[in-house]
Amino acid sequence: MFKKKPVIKTISPIRTSDRRKIADQIIQDYKITIPAAPPAEATVEGASAPDANQTLANVTAIRNAILPENALSARFSTTVGAELREVQGTLYVGTHPATVGEERILWFKIEHGPGAGSQFYPTVYTLWHNPRLVPLLYTPELVMRKLRGGADLMTPGLANGPPFPADAVNGAVVAVASLEKPTVPLFVGVCGIDVARLGEVQGQKGHAVRGVHWSGDELWAWSSSAKPGQLAPEALDGWDSDVRGIEEGVNEMNIGPESSDEHSQEDGGVSLGDSPEDPPESVPAEQEIEPTSKEIEMAFVNAFLYSLYQLKKDNPHSPNHGLPLPVQPSALISGLITPYLPIHSPQQAQYYQMKKTSWKTVKKFIKHLDKELLVKSKDRNGQETIILDVDFDDYRVDEFVPYKLPPKIATNTTGKSRSGKQKSAEDGEDPSVSQTITVQTLYRPSGKLMPTLFPTHSHADPRNYYKHSDVLAQLDKYLTSQDPPIISVENPRIISLNPFLANTIFTSSSTDDSATIARGKATRDALLRRLLEDPTLCAPFYVILKQNQTIADVKPKAGVVPKIAVTIERRTSNKTVTKISGVEVFGIIPNLLAEELQKKCASSTSVGQATGAVKGIMEVLVQGDHRNAVEAALVKRGVKSQWIDVVDKSKKKK
Repeated sequence: MFKKKPVIKTISPIRTSDRRKIADQIIQDYKITIPAAPPAEATVEGASAPDANQTLANVTAIRNAILPENALSARFSTTVGAELREVQGTLYVGTHPATVGEERILWFKIEHGPGAGSQFYPTVYTLWHNPRLVPLLYTPELVMRKLRGGADLMTPGLANGPPFPADAVNGAVVAVASLEKPTVPLFVGVCGIDVARLGEVQGQKGHAVRGVHWSGDELWAWSSSAKPGQLAPEALDGWDSDVRGIEEGVNEMNIGPESSDEHSQEDGGVSLGDSPEDPPESVPAEQEIEPTSKEIEMAFVNAFLYSLYQLKKDNPHSPNHGLPLPVQPSALISGLITPYLPIHSPQQAQYYQMKKTSWKTVKKFIKHLDKELLVKSKDRNGQETIILDVDFDDYRVDEFVPYKLPPKIATNTTGKSRSGKQKSAEDGEDPSVSQTITVQTLYRPSGKLMPTLFPTHSHADPRNYYKHSDVLAQLDKYLTSQDPPIISVENPRIISLNPFLANTIFTSSSTDDSATIARGKATRDALLRRLLEDPTLCAPFYVILKQNQTIADVKPKAGVVPKIAVTIERRTSNKTVTKISGVEVFGIIPNLLAEELQKKCASSTSVGQATGAVKGIMEVLVQGDHRNAVEAALVKRGVKSQWIDVVDKSKKKK
């Protein structure tokens, strides 16, 4: 379901009362035990009786553990299955304390389409912070690689059993971990059978667990700050013990009587009035927080993935994407790691060092990459370890989401470095800068051409949209299959009209169609042109694809490819202005474009609703005639000149 990106609508805060209800529903569905307050006992000499609100405080703590106070929600839609059936639901986004303020998708719910119901599904981020929330099953690493590609877990793939967890029954939500990392859930699914009752797995058939989400899919990759998905930890406490779970984690929380009183005023709710963004009084706001060893290691791995992603993007057709092999340890650090570390200050540079990781040395870091199947390494002369090969086709490279690089090391597409003075807001913050856009024109044949010329598919089926070359291929297939032949032997370009061509394609009252019918013949090019130019035969559609997107990922839109309108016109007081509209369809944010043009053109800019356009389509206005600067800014954002329509209305009429 989430192998391709879902369409996520506006993310908005959740009301406190709604968040309580959702958390309580999850507690009920997953049978989470609420620790009760200890019974009151007689006090002796200054010893205070237990707080009467302790149980309520425990409830609040568990609510915050599974759905934090800062939770947000958003509607999403996607498709599932070979028939691309539409699925709609709600995502719940939040920040766990251990994620250092990074928002991730924690839960999701399917409300319309296959699998719809009242079930809340946890993501791997929720499971990594809430041990024993769901039953945990195991499978070999070889099978786990298949699961990361979207496959279901078949019964013979189950490991470490029987017996299996008693709660792993038909319809139950479960997690799956590999035998190499048995304490780290990487896959979330629903049991298709009663796994708990299995007496053996060898020789059994059927889907044991039907997958809904896994570490590496588009839910895992989503981030409000466009950072890549967090790599799975090496090990987690809690999943390796039958007695440690959420209840024990709650008992370890420090919940004072003051917080209990505060929450009791809202019937167990959490006040959203406090600002979680305010730093503690004892810590200055400007102070850098030293990352943990795990966070530094994750930064090194992400830097390596970023370097492979960039090489693959810049050198798509070069051998090894331009990476000279083998890679020496010094070249690995200087060329593939250091330029992509998230170091934005001198203080951070002191933290992100190899000696602060558990590896300590580059050799062990390479061994770790080898274990993760990202590289193939070899020890040379018994001492130095080199990289012999790199897996550019790994899913973590293909699905990598670039993050903001420091100004001093940010690179453009040519690989030349840019200084911090040269780097401006549009390069570091505008996600559309340097994006790759592909525009494709598609055609959807009408029903009267099916099934004679085109196979029969529904209007929503992606197979019913054809590129220019596909239409030509279908036409050639039809022409060569006719008996008796209708292709001229003397000139293969000449086609004799049969009843289908005459009565279906050349049916208009135009002079050209009448002449063609009278002749009884047409050229192959004229026949193709007649198909593509008549919307009643083949309706035009278009798709605008971003990097790593395919036609299956984007719903085609009717009509011809839109263009960005750049209009030069004269206002009162003989002033000239440049108006830009229609940039949203190419993924360009009007406000960020206006900020760049304000600096580049040294002119005032404004953004407002475009005149005559639907609500939400904005118009950028720049004082003066700056068509060249506007075109350069658009080209930098992946827009080709043929998609820009410049109209000059500033010239005086004669």
